[in-house]
Amino acid sequence: MVQDIRKRPLGTTGLHVSEIGFGALEIGRDWAGDVDPNPKHLTESEAARLLNQVLDTGINFIDTAPAYWHSEEFIGRSIAHRRDEFILATKVGEHCDERGSVYDYSREATRRFIDESLRRLRTDTIDLIQIHSASLEVLERGETWEALDEARQAGKVRHIGMTGGVREAVRAIELGGYETVQVPYNLLSLEAEEKLLPLARERGIGVIIMRGLAGGKLSPKFENLQNEELREAVRGFLQFVGPDGARDLVHLAIGYILGAPEVSTVIVGSRKFEHVQTNLTAARGFLPAELREKVRSYARSIAVRAW
Repeated sequence: MVQDIRKRPLGTTGLHVSEIGFGALEIGRDWAGDVDPNPKHLTESEAARLLNQVLDTGINFIDTAPAYWHSEEFIGRSIAHRRDEFILATKVGEHCDERGSVYDYSREATRRFIDESLRRLRTDTIDLIQIHSASLEVLERGETWEALDEARQAGKVRHIGMTGGVREAVRAIELGGYETVQVPYNLLSLEAEEKLLPLARERGIGVIIMRGLAGGKLSPKFENLQNEELREAVRGFLQFVGPDGARDLVHLAIGYILGAPEVSTVIVGSRKFEHVQTNLTAARGFLPAELREKVRSYARSIAVRAW
């Protein structure tokens, strides 16, 4: 059932994306063993059911990558027939399977990445192609971006972005040519607020947030953390949950991020539809400005960058 999901502009691309996007990592790759006792990816039939449920809610942004094991194939075989219902983002630079990762940001490899992703995703065009985990060296060399631009001119991709750390995203914006950046931003990592978000606003860059729940650490799964200091630091955020605060920890985390107007979408991955629904519910309620300031103050007090 399609829900009333707010959409935001993805920078100046002309695309409008749902405030909650779907990160397709966990449907195809084992993940989050530190907080999940069962980190195994879904079967293809399970993935197909979840992907169709996600689209049925009205979520219109799906982010995947060749590094997510079976994710692209699952998407292509499960929802290619609904291609006009969603904005599709994938990546170049890293391929991964059960044996590990291989990185290659060369021009020729970039071309192969795109062609293989088009085949696996069963689509003619990728809406957003991103350099996966772009280093400063890759950005400065510019070879990968040039190959992406060639693919754009050929009609294989529509828009170009990058994923990586905050410092790398700032440099990508400074270099120009990148329409979006995808960075970590959550209550355990506030670095994006210092320079990236203001710069993105100034330049009209779309900001895609990954790790909005810090890999599940800002959800009830935090109780599974073996790091006692981190577990207690996260528990401290519960002081802002209650009648005068957020509904729960997930609402606190997502509501805080969406309180930043520069953010286009928060991509949250999950293997369970009920978690997707929880994330959508969390996105409906922004945190009042006064509460947001109190939360920020506490987040800074626990030396967030140490995590």
